Amino acid sequence: MAGETILVVEDEGISAIEIKECLESLGYQVPSIAKSGNEAIQEAFSIEPDLILMDITLKGDMDGIDAATIIRSFMDIPLIYLTALDDVETFNRMSETQANAYLIKPIEEAELRNNIQLALKNYETRQREMANEKMLGLKDVQIFMRSALPELVANIPISERSGFLSRFMRLFEQNMKPLFIQFTRSITQEPYEDLSDRDKMRIYLSWISQLYENLGFKVLTRTRDDKGLMTVKKCSWAPIRPKDVFLCLICQSIMQLTYSWTGLPGTVKEEATTGALQSVCKFDYEME
Repeated sequence: MAGETILVVEDEGISAIEIKECLESLGYQVPSIAKSGNEAIQEAFSIEPDLILMDITLKGDMDGIDAATIIRSFMDIPLIYLTALDDVETFNRMSETQANAYLIKPIEEAELRNNIQLALKNYETRQREMANEKMLGLKDVQIFMRSALPELVANIPISERSGFLSRFMRLFEQNMKPLFIQFTRSITQEPYEDLSDRDKMRIYLSWISQLYENLGFKVLTRTRDDKGLMTVKKCSWAPIRPKDVFLCLICQSIMQLTYSWTGLPGTVKEEATTGALQSVCKFDYEME
């Protein structure tokens, strides 16, 4: 490793400079040194570091553990405490913030290097495991929607379908909205809210078309200045339950719900037709 950005939180000037020089000699970037808990929080949100070295004893009303608690409640960042304290109460407070390590001052360069490398490596491993879990979860959702959902719908009495649709859409949003947000962040470096409506539409159509293609649908999309269009040329549900309009209602609800996540104006209009060999549905996203 090396090259990662590290935020140093240390209110003793000489110690801060020594730590900064040590980290830079190891190949890390230290764009900022915070001297208080409030500064630490501001800098963490500003530079989004790969790791934080947090001194516990800071000047002011907020110590390092308090600052770390606030930062970790919003950001998933590896954290290593630096402290001259070695008592049970301090250790218990540090443990509650799920820190990766804590080092007792004075700190040796080898000790600092090894703990940083271990914290970054463990974080990378954990992120990879979480990504794999999300992919497996997405696969489970896709399998359910592609194969089990049509058969399940067929056995639900008409009187209970409204309740089923509400429950299904709640679970769909719970599982799929985080994936949509993750997708938007992977597409662009700019904050999503700063994008133009056209770019938001382009990202949304890319995501929703991938979702449906993974379900076995054949999908085409295109965008214009104030409009997006998604055409489903081959519905993977139609051959299984060709006359069950409840599946069409589920599909329409998914389109309406996912479009609401974009923050775009306008509505989704659906036009269903039946071709000679396959059903075709057109969804117009009009940004009025």
